[in-house]
Amino acid sequence: MAKKESPYTRANRNRWDAISNSYQSRHHAELQGDLLWGPSMPLEKELRILGPRRNKDILEVACGGGQSAVQLARKGSRVVGVDFSAKQLEFARELAKAQGVAVRFLEANAENLSIFDDESFDIAFSAYAFGFVENTDPAFLEAWHVLRRGWLFALSWASPLYGMTEEGGLKITRSYFDRTPSVDQDEYEMEVNFARTHGDWHRDLTAAGFVVTDIVEPEPVAARKGHKPFLGTYGDAFPMAKIRTIPGTTIWRAPKPRRVES
Repeated sequence: MAKKESPYTRANRNRWDAISNSYQSRHHAELQGDLLWGPSMPLEKELRILGPRRNKDILEVACGGGQSAVQLARKGSRVVGVDFSAKQLEFARELAKAQGVAVRFLEANAENLSIFDDESFDIAFSAYAFGFVENTDPAFLEAWHVLRRGWLFALSWASPLYGMTEEGGLKITRSYFDRTPSVDQDEYEMEVNFARTHGDWHRDLTAAGFVVTDIVEPEPVAARKGHKPFLGTYGDAFPMAKIRTIPGTTIWRAPKPRRVES
């Protein structure tokens, strides 16, 4: 039986359908290289969050336009991407076709991955998507079910510390403990972001059965000696002066244990 979609989830889905074309026009170039975990962050080839990927079965949750999934497939992974936006999936399928790689792109919500059998994947990951998910506890449990024992779940989102401060600046404007969703309305649709503390993320991951082995808060690339300045198209929301001072992105590594208690 299909799980009922919440009004917040429906709003976020409608927004991504509405902005997909403009989003891909603006961001496609910076997304089509190696897996990018966040604005101005080091790439996966440096961070090595996922570990060895060749000949692995990989699920990308909230794959968007499919850039990361396609790159992984080009490097020898067997990849499936899911997203709740039909428009984003249209772009993803065209990209895979243009790149000549086989990636399955399916419409699904992170809170309902019942289209897959249990223990179908070696790696499941999501980059900058779970902040749009209203209920991470059932969503993480869905990821746990489709992941094989001993293998990795990883995700990224804006640091909880980042959400405390004013846009573009460092002044604290919101309590760290304020979990009221942020609702933005523009000419497209409504967007809803859900605020969580580090403890909230950790508790939901471990409640699902994962073991958190690392919490990575990378310095932005341009903040380190010897690196050329890099500021992607999110430079307005993640200005370099700010993310040099407080973390802009948090990445969680959380394997499913080899032995699962019944």
